[in-house]
Amino acid sequence: MNTERLRYMGRRQELLMEKRGLEIRFHGLINNLRDELDPLRSINEMQPDVVATLSAELESVQNRTREVAAELKRISDLIGG
Repeated sequence: MNTERLRYMGRRQELLMEKRGLEIRFHGLINNLRDELDPLRSINEMQPDVVATLSAELESVQNRTREVAAELKRISDLIGG
């Protein structure tokens, strides 16, 4: 096995770990948004700034997840599997 292939395989493992972490973070943000947008909360308890911050972070995590997926595909296309 050549060093270039090993390097790509190592990078793939790093990306897979990052992807798992991003997925966990994504689902955590969704749960936090659901809590903040609870329809049983009074208007006075709502925090639109928190919802906006969580939404922006959710978008950022989603974008990074897409980037990681694209990079994983490129690596898989190069080394197979």
